[in-house]
Amino acid sequence: MRVLLLNQFYPPDVAPTGQFLSDLAVELVARGHEVHVACSRRSYGGAEVFAREEERDGVLVHRLPGPGYGRGSPAGRVAGYGAFLGRLAVAALWRLPRPDLVVALTTPPFLGLLGRAAARARRARHAHWVMDVYPGALAAHGMLRAGGPAFGLLRALARWQHRGAAFVLAPGPCVARRLQEYTGDLVPTWVPLWGDGPPCPGAEATECRRSRGWADQELVLMYSGNMGLGHRFEEFLQAAARLGPGGPLWAFAGGGARREEVEAFARARPEARIRMLPYVPRSELPASLGAADVHLVSLSRAWQGLIVPSKVQGIFSAARPALFVGPDDNEVARWIRESGGGWVVGEDDVSGLLSAVEAARDPGERLRRGQAALDFARERFDRRRNLETVSRLVEQAAGA
Repeated sequence: MRVLLLNQFYPPDVAPTGQFLSDLAVELVARGHEVHVACSRRSYGGAEVFAREEERDGVLVHRLPGPGYGRGSPAGRVAGYGAFLGRLAVAALWRLPRPDLVVALTTPPFLGLLGRAAARARRARHAHWVMDVYPGALAAHGMLRAGGPAFGLLRALARWQHRGAAFVLAPGPCVARRLQEYTGDLVPTWVPLWGDGPPCPGAEATECRRSRGWADQELVLMYSGNMGLGHRFEEFLQAAARLGPGGPLWAFAGGGARREEVEAFARARPEARIRMLPYVPRSELPASLGAADVHLVSLSRAWQGLIVPSKVQGIFSAARPALFVGPDDNEVARWIRESGGGWVVGEDDVSGLLSAVEAARDPGERLRRGQAALDFARERFDRRRNLETVSRLVEQAAGA
């Protein structure tokens, strides 16, 4: 079986979608299949340029040129998306070997349109692994009005791209339910993403912690990963300012559209004890996650059902509790409540957040909730089991 996987980002890029796609690609190679990936040469931030052609862990990676606009502005993102899609169309429709199955992710938005067109042109089947639901995500971002003419047109395109798909895969039940609007008679399948478990050895986590200058007895709350448009930071920042010098250390590791906002707050309010860290390479992520005591996760109400923050899988697999700020009708809130692996605080509820931070000061409470998180991760976020499920879905779709 020959599979073509489409996504703008792929390792060594740090974008989470590319990391999970890489896991699937390597697993499919291990199962005896020929796997091609078409992605961009430009990194998520736009500054790095990767090799044009590469065999990576047995996966044949084809990287296409793209302008270095980065992701600092909507115009830059749109220009980058357009340039990538134009070159990808040429590669997928004519240059790359004919696949049995084309699987498209959702970066850039509506990448599935090209995936379906390429599959039809090459007499292959097509499938979709949906990480972000469009056009809903565009409306949540404020780029168009839900229910308006542009939204209606894009909704029709979303339905068209899924027509005749072998499968549509979602990362959680709430996203799958939202996708049903676009998939017609095809019921979306959902399989959670996975963590890197097992937990990092204590010595490595302690060494990482000390290398960052964090005292052993200091309470460290860390947000690790993409600081994207669908996430909330206001409550964390307000809580850090209220607790001030006597409060915990608030660490933000990663990048994304809202990192500058957090950095600006940290500069303006040095008493808030906010520390900024870069993205952590995946090889070092288990130690980094283990170095913090509690991990911060957030989601804005407008985005629930449209995305699933993938960081909760890594947090739980590291045996650390999660402190989530956001609404209730989403995967993260449900998983934390069901597992007992953390705290759920509503939007704008800074008092509730402060109460959760106070509870997290108790080492015994952190240990209990962290163990509950790990038990849940072993049941729901197991890497081997979930990759097996997705791989079988791909094989069945391609008739392998």
